[in-house]
Amino acid sequence: MNNHERIVIYGGLVLLLGLSIAALSDGSRAAVADVGQTATPLGPAQTLSLVENGRELLLRNRDGRLAWDDNDYARAYSIAFVHIGRAIGPLLEAEEYVEEYQRLDAEVREKDEEIAQRIFEFREEHKDVAPDDPDAGQIQQAFQLLLQEREQWRIEGTRQLGQLAADQVERAYRDLIAAVEVVAERRRIDLVYRFIPTGNEFMAANPPQAYTGIRARIALKYPESLDITDAVMEELALEVE
Repeated sequence: MNNHERIVIYGGLVLLLGLSIAALSDGSRAAVADVGQTATPLGPAQTLSLVENGRELLLRNRDGRLAWDDNDYARAYSIAFVHIGRAIGPLLEAEEYVEEYQRLDAEVREKDEEIAQRIFEFREEHKDVAPDDPDAGQIQQAFQLLLQEREQWRIEGTRQLGQLAADQVERAYRDLIAAVEVVAERRRIDLVYRFIPTGNEFMAANPPQAYTGIRARIALKYPESLDITDAVMEELALEVE
């Protein structure tokens, strides 16, 4: 048998083998993929059936997500993480927030100083009143009312400053969420979790703070590529270190 005959016979065998595989595959639900052609998509197909031990798992496309049942829970969702402390800290240091807090702090201090001045003037006015003076009791009562007014204002001033700080934190949080929404929409991310990188120091002064540091680190292991903190900070026009 010469070389030409071998080529013809071998070529025919390859062709017959290819036709046999095509015939065996026709009408079946399994797909044969060429690992060397990964860039070529399989399909289109409505479903993909995976079978193990007689149990079938039917995969399909639901709203652009891989689904294995008709309910909303049996779907594959993309996830990412954001270290919110890195973003909220700089947001709260913005000039708008700092000036707002300083204005209220100045108002609280001014009111406190005004009451303190009234207390000083009252003391000066009645410093020569003797204990046996007929008006001593009434004067002492008026003085106690001034002291009570100052204490009540300090409590109220502290409350107002605390309320403002809480409001600023919430506003910064809302700005952060808006940026997360934009980045998630752009990158087609379904779920974004807040987290603290496991490598960050706890900076704890006591055991309760240390345990809080553990609880705050909800992700124990994660691909670094899932951390979209930098992208969110860029969306907020914050400097990325």
